[in-house]
Amino acid sequence: MVALGDINVDVIAHIPRYPPQGGDGLAERMSVHGGGSAANTAIALARLGLDVGLIGRVGEGPLAGWALAELAEAGVDLSAVQRDPEAMTGLMFIAVTPDGERTMFGYRGANTRTDPDLLDEAYIAEARLLHLSGYALLEAPQREAALRALEVAHRAGLRITLDVGLEATARLAGEVRNLSSQFDLVFLTLAEAGRLTGCSDAEGAVGRLLSWGVGAVALKLGGRGCLVGTGDELFGAPAFPVEVKDTTGAGDAFDAGLICGQLRGLGWRESALLANALGALAATVEGAGGSLPSREEAHALLREHVGDPSWQAWRRELCCLLDFLK
Repeated sequence: MVALGDINVDVIAHIPRYPPQGGDGLAERMSVHGGGSAANTAIALARLGLDVGLIGRVGEGPLAGWALAELAEAGVDLSAVQRDPEAMTGLMFIAVTPDGERTMFGYRGANTRTDPDLLDEAYIAEARLLHLSGYALLEAPQREAALRALEVAHRAGLRITLDVGLEATARLAGEVRNLSSQFDLVFLTLAEAGRLTGCSDAEGAVGRLLSWGVGAVALKLGGRGCLVGTGDELFGAPAFPVEVKDTTGAGDAFDAGLICGQLRGLGWRESALLANALGALAATVEGAGGSLPSREEAHALLREHVGDPSWQAWRRELCCLLDFLK
């Protein structure tokens, strides 16, 4: 499969509280990781054993080297990543409060300059699935690159998935709606779904997205798991209780779990449970990128719950996933 979107370096600062305007927010600790929604999903998929390529753009210099090193180490194919001699690699500053919630500030840099004329259409057409980040639709020329990749994928009969993102729902709601029928699966948070559809309740938002022609919807509900609508069924999958350290990349790992399940022939319920497991594990570590969960870590988390009476209703799916991941 191929993912298209941002490649960043994340500077993560753990702060005790937000300072007042004009004050000082001193971090208790800080770390640097690779990041970017599409890059994170690509890493998580590669760590699950899938062949994954990434289309994006970085600058020159040490930031690019840092961002690409974690991707290469995970096994992501970087042959379609563009280099920009004039713009810096995307850089995000992420403040994480004691509850593990993250707030992002950043500069997208070279990402927005992804050149549509440098896309290798055969590289895209030979994949089984194209995954787009909604951030790639925000600014030209990256926007044109994303739309061209979408056209190539649609023409070649690929499955196409989209993680919409909060900024895209705020700025491009009409365009996302117009493109809806081209997506086999759309990922959103409840806040994003509300902005996009005007529905404040989860089931209403999923129903409206399906009425627009989306093939399936995966609504990420954090500590409440997820809600999945396919047209044939609508169901919720439970969350795995974990000690949350940092939610950075949790949604991207969730995407990877559901995409992996669907590409490898799992049912929707098994795929949703795998997505929840990966999202939960991602929230237990600091940062995203190379910190995202491995196949072995996902297997261990699922094994912990297979004998739990409170998970009896999901025992069949848990056993299926344990066999799948071993």
